[in-house]
Amino acid sequence: MGQFLPRPRPLESKKGLAKRNGAETWRAYYSGGLLTEVNQGKQLEPPVFSASLEAQALPLHQQLVNLAENLIPQGVKRIVILPLFLLMGVHTCEDLPQAIAQAKAELGNSISIHCLPILGVYPWLPALLEKSFLQYQNQPQAERILLAHGSKRAGGNLAIATVAEKLGARAAYWKGGISLNTVLGEIKTPGEVVILPYFLFAGGLTDLIRKEREQLQLVHGQLRLQLGEPLGPQPLLAQLIATELQRFN
Repeated sequence: MGQFLPRPRPLESKKGLAKRNGAETWRAYYSGGLLTEVNQGKQLEPPVFSASLEAQALPLHQQLVNLAENLIPQGVKRIVILPLFLLMGVHTCEDLPQAIAQAKAELGNSISIHCLPILGVYPWLPALLEKSFLQYQNQPQAERILLAHGSKRAGGNLAIATVAEKLGARAAYWKGGISLNTVLGEIKTPGEVVILPYFLFAGGLTDLIRKEREQLQLVHGQLRLQLGEPLGPQPLLAQLIATELQRFN
């Protein structure tokens, strides 16, 4: 079972729950981590807990029920969820609402559960990605590619395409959309291409992307492929997440 960090405090009226997808990387945001640092060394009020949709002993709805049963005796009336997802795929549009609905059914009117929009739709995200592109971009005229996981769900990639357009980048997808190889083939002018993995954390998939970049460099020899890093735990992103959660304090 995933931990809920920090431990609940008595007499709180609300709690924030950041929803994540099972990556240990994101533990840096919780107890004593970045969400504490951006709040001048203090735990956020209300405190932030974590839960996972996958890779846990208990399903998400049971994690929510267990958390709620721990908080209700303390007078807590609401749990707020911020889903750490970047696109409107199956997890976002089907799995997460189903888990929340199941938890609500078990809890009845004893506590309310409110779900915020996914991380990928907040208007400040493109500015954060722009800084990431500039970090890896050596030439002002460099081509940009925003490489996302992609979704086979109808309309699931629209948010990615919108963000890419705001960044002056081309959108490519690991699956469920136009591939990185195809997008690179559309670039006719030799020069630098910055590929930014549009993921929240590094893991097995980003390792595969790194290997694919090496293979594609051999195929597209006229291009200089610069591969960036995913967003990962960083103070600015932690500050933005904290701000969204504290709106409900």
